[in-house]
Amino acid sequence: MYTKFYKLAERPFELTPDLRFLYLSDKHREALAHLTYGVRERRVFVQLTGEVGTGKTTMLDALVHRLDAGTKVAWLSNTTIGRTDLLRVLGWGLGIKLKGRSKMEIHREISESLKAWTASSRNAVFIVDEAQNLNLPLLEEVRLLSNLRSSGHASLQIVLAGQPELRRKLELQQLRQLRQRISIRFHLDPLSRVETGEYIRHRLTVAGAADLEIFDRSAVDEIFSYSGGVPRMINTVCDNALLAGYADNRPWIGKRTITETVEAVECRTGGHAEQHVQPGAV
Repeated sequence: MYTKFYKLAERPFELTPDLRFLYLSDKHREALAHLTYGVRERRVFVQLTGEVGTGKTTMLDALVHRLDAGTKVAWLSNTTIGRTDLLRVLGWGLGIKLKGRSKMEIHREISESLKAWTASSRNAVFIVDEAQNLNLPLLEEVRLLSNLRSSGHASLQIVLAGQPELRRKLELQQLRQLRQRISIRFHLDPLSRVETGEYIRHRLTVAGAADLEIFDRSAVDEIFSYSGGVPRMINTVCDNALLAGYADNRPWIGKRTITETVEAVECRTGGHAEQHVQPGAV
């Protein structure tokens, strides 16, 4: 609707993850480096945490995009399942045609398949997103998967990604064995004020903007003040502000438009916009 008015090829602030719009701040670049190193060096567990909307899922997408064809990837995002279903998700994700019905049979099939796959230095990765929602029995099942080995090396690299609650959960005494096996940990912080401005201009560039200063300095200050540098919230405010600017025939977005947009978003959602947008987007 507003793309033609602002001379954009597409909407720059969609909430759905799209690696074309990936902005790597120093923090995001470091997070991706930790993830990549952990997988390539076949570390058993890698942990990534961050507040809601900071870009964890996008970092996981970027990690998978970097991996070569010799790495199989299984992805779990529904973390409210049972222990047997967790194994099924892993098996299906790795392309294993499971025939067993019991947990023990499925576990054996996964073990044998991984042993054959990783025997020639190929990798297999199990990504668990929203891992803070895993209950203790599921976390114990995940830990047991780290016992799968081939030629003296772990057959499966496991990436646990989640909100800060994951870190607190892993401090529980019952999970000390799992905690001790996590060799790489990284916490993803929100963007700074400078990075927020760079993030906005980067997404405008990818969207084909001729004018990268559609949002003036006062607008970016207000966006940062409201969002705290959380990319998902920046997207929400910027998208709504462009719509409001188009409706009011404003070629540039200033502080007034952002203030009005924030008030409108808060009124519609009855609270912080972060609680009402699609999870995992940056």
